[in-house]
Amino acid sequence: MTSITNPTSGFPARNDLVAATRPLSAEPYPKDWVERARQLAEVFRNGAIERDHERVRPVDQIRRLRESGLVSLLYPQTLGGGGGNFRDAAYSVLEIAKTDGSTAALLGFHFYNSLVPLLTDYTNRNADFVRRSTDARWLWGNVTQYVNKEFVAQHHPDGGYTISGTKKWNTGAPLAEITTVLAIHPDRDRYIYGVIPTNREGLTFLDDWNPIGLRGADSGTITFENVRIFSEEVLHWSHGPGQTGPLPLWASFGAIFYSAVFIGRTLGALERVRGYTLEGRRQGTFGGASVSADDPFIQAEFAGYWVQVQAARAYLDTTLDRVQAAWDRRAELTEEERGEIALDTLALRTFASRAALEITPRIFELAGGRGTAWAADFDQYWRDVRTLSSHDPEVLARRVIGQHVLHEKPLVFPSHFKSPASI
Repeated sequence: MTSITNPTSGFPARNDLVAATRPLSAEPYPKDWVERARQLAEVFRNGAIERDHERVRPVDQIRRLRESGLVSLLYPQTLGGGGGNFRDAAYSVLEIAKTDGSTAALLGFHFYNSLVPLLTDYTNRNADFVRRSTDARWLWGNVTQYVNKEFVAQHHPDGGYTISGTKKWNTGAPLAEITTVLAIHPDRDRYIYGVIPTNREGLTFLDDWNPIGLRGADSGTITFENVRIFSEEVLHWSHGPGQTGPLPLWASFGAIFYSAVFIGRTLGALERVRGYTLEGRRQGTFGGASVSADDPFIQAEFAGYWVQVQAARAYLDTTLDRVQAAWDRRAELTEEERGEIALDTLALRTFASRAALEITPRIFELAGGRGTAWAADFDQYWRDVRTLSSHDPEVLARRVIGQHVLHEKPLVFPSHFKSPASI
């Protein structure tokens, strides 16, 4: 362990909870990221049921993630990061999701939102944001919904912008040191992306998110009242005159980490119910079986679920290979190639969510009546999956996939504005 370069991040914490997530020391980056995540997942298993029941934010868990360096895994070593790849990141989320869905979801959201400075510009013009993040091992939140057409920035006379308005269902920002903010440019012909500390004057976190699952994932509505975004906090954009549609690859990375949570929660459910079947007999266990795991019907049922989730994990592996290859040549990707990656990852997310939604509620077939006890909390897996999958309705995803596969048409992201962006 070494002292962290900048444990205070250069600005006061928004509140005591955020302060408590700050690392007290910095571990050297691990040689095996996934193994480190697996070790942390075992630590996070302790108290996970109580945190779920009581909707406790995973403050200590976030601090441990920051101390371990996992939050900087995807950043390049040249900018102080861990130099890991998307397989390292996705499987780190998957391993943690086996024991702690909320913490895994926060890590997944962090991964693809902390990449925003590298996605808006491929020439290192946003490198300062990354270096500051790796110095302090920031957790990133996001305020990035594209659907709010009234969230429009205004020019500030001293440079930069001010923003007033409301953004709903922002995940991670309340526990984060820093957050991305997407707003419409004052000219209303493009977007701007800013990066601001969560203690910025004018931000109000309403704490109005009380879902059935991912109960510690710390989502909620944020109101902006003349919130300042300084010129140096606006990210450079290098993909043309201005951002008029979705950020390149951003949604694809999101689909990867959603899928990692879906698969991890499903594997976690199967691991727990396996232990349950080895410990005793459920009512109606096949005659002659001393424990439920020896019941041939339970064996067959468990095998069906296990095979299905193995297929989802294999699908994740092959998609990760394509995503990593695309990222490695990101500056050369054509619009059509970005569309192909978007379709690949959308299909993965659809398959993984469907598998998770089918398997997680059916583990009660294996656990039996005693598995429905409140203390057992076997329903947490389905509740977490159902909550995350509801963010993007599967029927809409299947419609997009079907339309493009049937007609063999490339997936193209149209402008969100009526006229092209201009400078």
